[in-house]
Amino acid sequence: YHQLFQSVDRILCEGPYMAKSIQALDCPPEKIIVQHLGITVKDIVFKLRTWHPSQTLRVLIAASFLEKKGIPYAIEALGRIKHDVLLEVTIIGDARRTKNASQEKQKILNAIEKNGLRKNTKLLGYQNHERLIQEAYQHHIFLSPSVTANDGDCEGGAPVSIIEMAATGMLIIGTRHCDIPEVISEGKTGLLTDERDVYGLEESIRWLLNNVDKWPNILQAGRLHVEKEYDVGVQAERLANIYRSVI
Repeated sequence: YHQLFQSVDRILCEGPYMAKSIQALDCPPEKIIVQHLGITVKDIVFKLRTWHPSQTLRVLIAASFLEKKGIPYAIEALGRIKHDVLLEVTIIGDARRTKNASQEKQKILNAIEKNGLRKNTKLLGYQNHERLIQEAYQHHIFLSPSVTANDGDCEGGAPVSIIEMAATGMLIIGTRHCDIPEVISEGKTGLLTDERDVYGLEESIRWLLNNVDKWPNILQAGRLHVEKEYDVGVQAERLANIYRSVI
């Protein structure tokens, strides 16, 4: 890494957490630039979510079954509200062919049973991107409670799924983990909790249910943030400017 840092002109990081991590490896700070990821925003239709207490609340979780995704904490939080609201949970994702992933899948299945959510939950397995976006429009809330795993594994930056779900007009509940707060501005474009904070996740869901009138402002702010900071065209031009400055 020291040889790399000496020979390159710039190190691009997708967010400030990643930038701090690279600087901690003794990279000269003047070489580090935050360059956000880009998605094709124009291809994602914005549909403002609405909900009424008489309706079923639909919650989406989409991630590989890895410890760092924090899925069991999301399931436990949902179990705490299931008696207070009509609830449907959709989980897109599955375990990779590793021992740790298989163990995490079993934890997720156990959490579903323990919290009495088997009848409320659909497990769709891995799906292609088109199906993910289709499912997004059928749901109100996207839960992405990432954590730092026991072996140190973490997001590093932020899951692209959060960016895409915000672009569709879905409410996001995430964690103060890596660069997720760079995508989700707390209370403005979504809600954040501490890692492994089941109570915090539950309270965030309940806050959304009790403040439906605030949904439009949150959702519109989320879409605008994605358009400004994560659109592939905008980010391509910023990247080009970085190359121009080096040349």
